[in-house]
Amino acid sequence: MHLHALRQCLADAEALAGIPPAELRALKDRAESNVFNLVAVGEFKRGKSSVLNALIGADILPVGVVPLTAIATILEYGDKPAVQVVLLDGSEQQVATEALWDYVTEKGNPANQKGVSEVRIVWPSPWLKSGVRLVDTPGIGSVYRHNTDVTYRFLPKADAVLFLLSVNQPVGQAEYDFLKEVRKFAGRIFFLLNKADLLSEADLAEAEAFTSRVLEEAMDGPVTVFPVSALLALEGRKTGSEALLAKSRFPAFTGALERFLMEGKGNALAASVAKGLLRLVSQARFNAELALSTLSTPVEELRHKVAAFEKKRGEMTQEKRDFAVLLEAEIKRLADQDVTEDVEAFTAKLAGEIKAKVKTRFEAMRHLPSGKLHEDLQRHVVDEVRAAWDGFRREEDEKLEAAFQALCERFSGKIDATVDELYRFSSALFSVPFEAVIAESAWSAKSRFYYKFWETPGSLKIMTTSLLHALPKFLGDALILRAAQNYGRELTGTQAGRVRYDFAQRLDKSMRDFKLAMLERIDTTLEGIETAVKKGMESGAENAAQADGRGRELTADLARLNALAAQLQTLTAAA
Repeated sequence: MHLHALRQCLADAEALAGIPPAELRALKDRAESNVFNLVAVGEFKRGKSSVLNALIGADILPVGVVPLTAIATILEYGDKPAVQVVLLDGSEQQVATEALWDYVTEKGNPANQKGVSEVRIVWPSPWLKSGVRLVDTPGIGSVYRHNTDVTYRFLPKADAVLFLLSVNQPVGQAEYDFLKEVRKFAGRIFFLLNKADLLSEADLAEAEAFTSRVLEEAMDGPVTVFPVSALLALEGRKTGSEALLAKSRFPAFTGALERFLMEGKGNALAASVAKGLLRLVSQARFNAELALSTLSTPVEELRHKVAAFEKKRGEMTQEKRDFAVLLEAEIKRLADQDVTEDVEAFTAKLAGEIKAKVKTRFEAMRHLPSGKLHEDLQRHVVDEVRAAWDGFRREEDEKLEAAFQALCERFSGKIDATVDELYRFSSALFSVPFEAVIAESAWSAKSRFYYKFWETPGSLKIMTTSLLHALPKFLGDALILRAAQNYGRELTGTQAGRVRYDFAQRLDKSMRDFKLAMLERIDTTLEGIETAVKKGMESGAENAAQADGRGRELTADLARLNALAAQLQTLTAAA
């Protein structure tokens, strides 16, 4: 499937009469959203950030001697460079490119104290312009456990993986085990043996052979290892030196990556979009042929057929009502049953976990003065509850998005069947041939189901400081522990209500958007057929010259639609 040819077909369709603009826009959006997540993973200090810098030919991502990357960083295409920081509460802020270090590195943002979810970098790179999205993840296996957690959370989003290894650090057990996990998620893994410039040719060949043997054992099959020097590749890209690029061995890797992207990236999606456009063109052709046919049909005969069509329109009105009722019931079930059950189960589980964690923290910090202990436990409860609900939210996001998308596809199929029935009815009524094109839904759940998590929670109230200080420490500490555990339970419950409400609101808004778009499909179909018939009826009041002119205009429209249909049939056949 040639993406350029498909984009040209979409552009040509915009200039043709009879193609519904809203549905065409949905197809264009779907084609443009053909994003391919290429995720760089590996142990810390293997050179993931350096390899991505080399790919785009610029020093964007921070690199250094100590473990640096602490936050998932996403590089996307844009005409002008920009950096956007996405926080855990869903808010976003634009920052200067030079400020990137302050958000994505362990030094600038230790233990993610700034509450960053991810950072998105927009950059004018040819690699990114084709729809590839590069993702830099924190290294696994460092002393920073939270960095490893971030990497594991990003794996399910990977379409392909760059697995980074290094010539000066043989494959270890941690990397071996991690690779077993990566295999579950990625459709294709590229193995890069970085820092190849550090070894002689003989030593590099030995390192490559050893690495290949270990990886083949982990992958249960043959693998290709690409020795590279990201350092030399970046320098070669920046200076335009072909000699440095050749010495870096990078072209062998990028060539394989380009072939993979050309052959595999987006073929299924592109074929689906082409089929969807062919469906719209087929409907527009029918309307044009219907209009041509009515030019030569006696007006009285047309009036009888229009009366029969109006009766069918009345049936469609009831079908639209039935569709809306069923859709709303499904969304209500999803919100009231699925979301509520998940939230309640998680709340019960979390309440017990928080109680135990507070007790553990209390035992570790009970040497502190009562006032300090009180403050420490309050912070600990807030951090633990926040982290737990953030984790739940991410998992529920993906679950609900998948459920909502499946529901949209099912109901979109019902609407398409209704539209096809309208065309078949009209085909038989007006004796104009029509062949339905079956295509996947172009609808996509654009808005993600996130909730704005954190409002500042109420303070942990125990008693007045003077009374607390008057008690023996063991009695005061016992009160502090009990109050902290109660606080954890209350905070857990408060956030449960917020999560449930926000997910329900999101579902309702997304449902209303979807319902409007689907019902517009039926209305657009009815209007298109009615408009075609009206042209024939109007011709009865025109003179011969006017009628001939209308006929030539419709014939030209039909020829353009037929030409576009032929192009699309060629594209779908080649997919």
